Amino acid sequence: MRFRVKALAATGRRRGGVLALLVAALALAVAPARADVPYKLDLSGLPDDTTKSLFGETSELITLGDKPPPSVTALRARVRGDVERIRQILNAYGYYDAAVDVELGEEQAPVPVKIRVEAGSRYEVGAVTLTDPGGVPLGPALSPNTLFMALKPGQPYTAQAVLDTEGTILADLGRRGRPFAKVARRDAVLDRAARVVNVTWAIDYGPLVTYGPVRFEGLERLKDKPARMLVTWKEGDTVNMDEVEETRRAFVETGLFRTVTIDLDRPAADGAAPISIKLEEGKPRTIGGGLRYSTSEGAGVRVFWEHRNLLGGRESLRVTGDFAQNGYSLEAKARKPDFEWHGVDLVAQVKALSQQLDAYDIDSLLIGGGLEWRYSPQWFFSGGLTFEQSHIVDTGGTEDYSLVGIPMVARQDTSNNALDPTRGHRLTFSVTPYYDVAGTAGTFVISRATASVYLPLDREEDYVLALRGSVGATFGGATLSLPADKRFYAGGGDSIRGFGYQVAGPLGDDGKATGGKSIFTGGIEMRWRVTPEIGIVPFFDFGSVYEESTPDFGADLFGGAGLGLRYLSPIGPLRLDVATPVIGQRDSDDIVQIYISIGQAF
Repeated sequence: MRFRVKALAATGRRRGGVLALLVAALALAVAPARADVPYKLDLSGLPDDTTKSLFGETSELITLGDKPPPSVTALRARVRGDVERIRQILNAYGYYDAAVDVELGEEQAPVPVKIRVEAGSRYEVGAVTLTDPGGVPLGPALSPNTLFMALKPGQPYTAQAVLDTEGTILADLGRRGRPFAKVARRDAVLDRAARVVNVTWAIDYGPLVTYGPVRFEGLERLKDKPARMLVTWKEGDTVNMDEVEETRRAFVETGLFRTVTIDLDRPAADGAAPISIKLEEGKPRTIGGGLRYSTSEGAGVRVFWEHRNLLGGRESLRVTGDFAQNGYSLEAKARKPDFEWHGVDLVAQVKALSQQLDAYDIDSLLIGGGLEWRYSPQWFFSGGLTFEQSHIVDTGGTEDYSLVGIPMVARQDTSNNALDPTRGHRLTFSVTPYYDVAGTAGTFVISRATASVYLPLDREEDYVLALRGSVGATFGGATLSLPADKRFYAGGGDSIRGFGYQVAGPLGDDGKATGGKSIFTGGIEMRWRVTPEIGIVPFFDFGSVYEESTPDFGADLFGGAGLGLRYLSPIGPLRLDVATPVIGQRDSDDIVQIYISIGQAF
């Protein structure tokens, strides 16, 4: 049997597509039914990998290939369904003149099913027009910024670009005081002579709206005034839906609410829209923890208790204990949000630390405070003052330090997930001047810049290329005159995997790490999500520590490579990494290092 079906013969009203299906249905003559009709599909002519992939995901001939139909009639139904899917896929990517040939060898077993596609020329985007419901073109005050529209004249036509552009138009109007804008009509009309698709939207842009009074529903433990501090707009300003979403996110990020919904009522005659913020409070206290293990550091456990609304004004207190084979730390950190200014938090902390590491032993107590400013959803800044008293034993002997520090940090985070990012990036810049009141270390400044990038390689984000790099430098003082805990070290699960903790760098005569005044490290991971729960991650880390104030990129590097396994649990990835040194290995380095923890390596 052989028949030819037009994949699309549509105008703006698409009547030709229905006719083509009727022709196909009539051409498929009825044959006697028989049980279990195996078949073999031979498909060719789809124009690119995207259309082939989409067809493979939706085709019944492919997805049900291991379940033969009970009759030739049922097989024909599968063929008809797949011909329609081909038509829809080609339409979606601008192939409006395509044709499909189908041949069934009904007397053979298995039945050969040959589908030949002639995609034809791909249509481009023609005119893109925006009007009001009456057909009058929108003026400059209402027209969206075309730079951010996915649909541009002259580019290959795709249906997804039409939908994306429609969302862009409405979002742009929502940012400019038209939150009730909607699409009254959308027309996509073929110009076969010019091989273009002309797209017209009729937009009902609605009234110009300003922020009216805010009403809260569901406040119980949180007081009204601190709740209003989370609102990012001022009453009377023109509505911007980005600000509305930013406010919703601010409420969610407090950790105090199970659900947050913000509704704009229809505006009054003066254009002001009353706003209701509906909240469902959750428990303000949390207890949690995590386990970790590495070959060089042994096992460790971290536990914490947190209260996020101590006095009804979002004041928080978090107490953390970290216990490992090489020591422990205890830390308490308090936060007063919106201290004098919106988005600025007052923080104070106390931390006690006792560790016995291969490079040094330390007992210290730190007291500090400062301000943290959330400039935008992506940018954070902080500055403060710390005092740290420490007793350190290292290769140079025993020293006591009394350090006053002024830590300053700028951080940008556009990643989409704290524990398992698949897109975006993170940047951190820090500078901390130190002054040793006891006079042992003098004055020195530590600076560091760290960046990581997450690049999805497919639409489902099953394949993600993750890159990281870090550079640090210390100015002032000789390496061994600096407190051992303020020097740079490399090696371990958070820097160069494959090497023991802190040993990827210079060693003293006793074989212990001396640390350095500067550092350079990098890492590459190929994150592959094999199933919804299992991931595999090959990786390569590299870098070194240097005795000079700035990294010597021409010096010898250390490098480690390995393979990781991820269990993608509801609380985040559970990480198992196995690595080995491949560059710069010394006799003292173990051949294998194992790391177990929660979250990706970076």
